[in-house]
Amino acid sequence: MYIKLVRFLIVVLFCGAFAACEDNYNTPSFSCNNYYMDLVLHDSTYALKVSNNTLFRIPSDSGGSKYITMETLTDSFKVIFNLRDGLYQGDDLLTDSLPLKTYTYPAHRDSIVSGLVVVAVKTGNEFRFADTDTSSVTITRWSTSKQTMSGSYYFESNNHTFKGKGTFNKVCFTPLR
Repeated sequence: MYIKLVRFLIVVLFCGAFAACEDNYNTPSFSCNNYYMDLVLHDSTYALKVSNNTLFRIPSDSGGSKYITMETLTDSFKVIFNLRDGLYQGDDLLTDSLPLKTYTYPAHRDSIVSGLVVVAVKTGNEFRFADTDTSSVTITRWSTSKQTMSGSYYFESNNHTFKGKGTFNKVCFTPLR
């Protein structure tokens, strides 16, 4: 199980490295109209811009898993989703969809389902990431034809002292095959 977790983290870091190369965070790195995403902190709401949202699959001998890694930001905050769902056999692994449900973290860190939300606050010229204690992402709508997803998310970080939530609607994703 530890090897699978290490592989997952390497893939997430790999995708994050590509997202970090994006130099224009004012628009998504893909064609996406009429999407909305927000972050609510301390009764203030911030609109987020999506810079990367990628669906990818990792096959294995016991059945593959699907992952979503999404990076969003404002001038002051960065929010990253890492969703994992599996195990899938055969053709199910290749479909461009995830089940409509709530993905949680860290209920079972070695689970085949995970919904990690990581938040960073901009300090000076850099973003400082908070340590996630618990988080969840709920997907309520998924369109394979339009390649969009909608739902909500929640997180608690830094020993449950930093809490936030938000919604997203018609956020595009790019599938990698």
